[in-house]
Amino acid sequence: MTRGGRLVPEVLLTSGQGFYNYMLDHYGMSIFLSLLLLIFAGVTMIAALCMKLLYRHKIDMFYGAMVIFVTAAWLVTNSYFYPFLFGHYHIDGLTNFMCCLMIPFSFIIYLNRVQNGRYQKWMIIFLMLSSANLVVWPVLHFTGVLPLMDALRPIDTVLVVLLIGALMILLLDFKRGFIFEYRYTAIGMFVFFLSAIVEIVFLTFYTWNHDDIPVLLGLGFLLALIVIQQIDDLRRIGLEKQRAIELSNAKTSFLASMSHEIRTPINSILGLNEMILRENRDPVIDEYARGVYSSGKMLLMLVNDVLDFSKIEAEKLEINTSEYRFSKLLAELMSMVIERAQAKKLTLEERIAPDVPDGQIGDEFRIKQILINLIGNAIKYTDKGGVWVKVSGEYLADDSYLLCLCIKDSGRGIKEEDKEYLFDAFYRADLKKNTSVEGTGLGLAIVKRLVDAMGGSIEVESEYRKGSEFIVKLPVKVTDKTPAVERIHQVLESEAEVHKQETSSFVAPKARILAVDDNLSNLTIVKLFLKHTQIKLDLCVSGTEAIELCKKKVYDLILLDHMMPEPDGIETLRRIRRDSASWNKKTPAVVLTANAIAGSREKYLAAGFEDYLSKPLDSKVLEQTILRFLPQEKIGSEETLSASEDEVLEFMPDEEETAETSGQTKGQLLPRLAAVGSDTDAALRHCAGDEDFLAEIISDIIAECPAKIQKMEENAEAGKAEQYAIDAHAVKGIMATIGMEELSRRAAEHEKAGTEGDLDFIRRDYKEFLIAYKNVCESLKTVIQEG
Repeated sequence: MTRGGRLVPEVLLTSGQGFYNYMLDHYGMSIFLSLLLLIFAGVTMIAALCMKLLYRHKIDMFYGAMVIFVTAAWLVTNSYFYPFLFGHYHIDGLTNFMCCLMIPFSFIIYLNRVQNGRYQKWMIIFLMLSSANLVVWPVLHFTGVLPLMDALRPIDTVLVVLLIGALMILLLDFKRGFIFEYRYTAIGMFVFFLSAIVEIVFLTFYTWNHDDIPVLLGLGFLLALIVIQQIDDLRRIGLEKQRAIELSNAKTSFLASMSHEIRTPINSILGLNEMILRENRDPVIDEYARGVYSSGKMLLMLVNDVLDFSKIEAEKLEINTSEYRFSKLLAELMSMVIERAQAKKLTLEERIAPDVPDGQIGDEFRIKQILINLIGNAIKYTDKGGVWVKVSGEYLADDSYLLCLCIKDSGRGIKEEDKEYLFDAFYRADLKKNTSVEGTGLGLAIVKRLVDAMGGSIEVESEYRKGSEFIVKLPVKVTDKTPAVERIHQVLESEAEVHKQETSSFVAPKARILAVDDNLSNLTIVKLFLKHTQIKLDLCVSGTEAIELCKKKVYDLILLDHMMPEPDGIETLRRIRRDSASWNKKTPAVVLTANAIAGSREKYLAAGFEDYLSKPLDSKVLEQTILRFLPQEKIGSEETLSASEDEVLEFMPDEEETAETSGQTKGQLLPRLAAVGSDTDAALRHCAGDEDFLAEIISDIIAECPAKIQKMEENAEAGKAEQYAIDAHAVKGIMATIGMEELSRRAAEHEKAGTEGDLDFIRRDYKEFLIAYKNVCESLKTVIQEG
């Protein structure tokens, strides 16, 4: 019996074996190709599921393979050989019809996914039409209203409509230029459509027992292209992931560089402003200076927040556990925030439960960071009342403790609708009311990520206009069960005594310190901060000079910048420690750096530095650090030691002392400096209004000019763009310091060219640039000599 009618086209009289040989000859190729395609499609579906688990990404190949699987099943059950091969005589027709009706579903889903849902509405219409086709005809068949065999024409009509719709969408995507996203699949679909047309032609005009072969070949080609498309998608995902990693690394590197670039001028601003606060007696100027101090600290906090968040976002947050005393941690913390609370006339109290252990193991730095952010926020958003720091917890095991940190305030509170977004980056609750409160909205986002990284939790309880309570729970290890509450007051008293001693004036005329930095303004800041201490300072601008000096003199402390031309600060310290001729193998070294990226402290301590001071320098912190490392016998007070007239200051210690500046007459330097093109107002600002210091800096610029010109010429000719950029950066800074803005701007262009590796620009312009630099230095020399 034929598929379409009830005529018997031929009668075969043969044995059983002869019948199977006949069926194999006429229909075997089609059914075995269909079975083979069915098996490959099934394997591909299983592989797609495994890839989804492995890559945790959408794997469209599963739905594409399902299209082939269902279609191949339809072709198998549609074969004349199928009933005789499998013996399922009673259900063949129903199975075949159901497979046929299910083909559009997986095809529509697959097409919608590879097109990223661009035609969602049309796909929904197609699915509804397919669903109607799948439900209506079987229901009519089983109720006896209309057999499936008699519904072939409407079923085929719906399938043709769906096929034409899919083809039109493909053509529309091609016209709009989106088809490149799934180009391999699109090619496979077009070839499949072509094979279907070829089959229709065969069925219409020719008689061929293997009339399914064109569609089978088209399906096989489509399956191969679907697999290729998925491989290409995964390759593209891998490239995008690698690109994202590279961009993240580039961003981190950029931020590390920007940390240095931004924090260096902040260092100068806050440092020189500190000198104004120290030496000024005019109340109006004092008020201005305190405004600069407040704004500068806020700027520094914003920079730190952005840098920390970028580190967290790049998934390079480091949690470093070590042993610490909780009483000391809390005492140091309270001393850092007490002034802010007092400035707003707020109560700030700590309450420690009796079972909180003092000896703990955790990330002390991160715990401080969490508390500073939360306490700082509480103070910012509290106008009256107070802030309470409550510490409690519970033992999870004999050596394990769940530390509970609760920060409660009587401030403005948080609206219920804002709580959901409280820990989102850059989100600020009740912005209209809190518009006067400075901040980036990063503080709580950083806290949340830090807490998560440490395996803890954070909760918020707040009532609008009545206050908030942040509860942080962190697991820590216990090394000493002595209650922290027993030691906290002792530690606070000790800290207060130390603070009193450290903030009082001290002198150490017998102490000698080496300070190394390629930026002269940074050396000037160190010199200004330590001027009253009478410490003998040797100041130099390169690691090489520092290494040579360490062979000639014994120092009590070395202050060493990191980002310098070769050798940098880390390499300089390594050579000093390993040099057999060095007198300073065991001399304490402190790194002074503007590199504020999270994790820098650990890196510097691992490199051999005894301590880490971040720029901008705080004069009190600098003095406290120096006091910790200087020998006790060399430290005195102004009451017990008389001031020394002889102060040793060397910018270039291995050279003879440069031109004398002590003879400069007040008021004569600035007009001569202005005559050679300097913005003298800017120059004075950079030198705290002190002409003697300005003259001293100019002398050092003159002294280092020949060596710097020679070095820049060598680097330019050798194509060492990175080293050239470092030197241009130094020229930019020192020229800006003395008000030579035009040359500073030109140096900035050369620094940028060096950073970007633009050797063409460097080689085209460096000679004229260095001539201009040399001319400025000669003019400055004339200015000094005329004095």
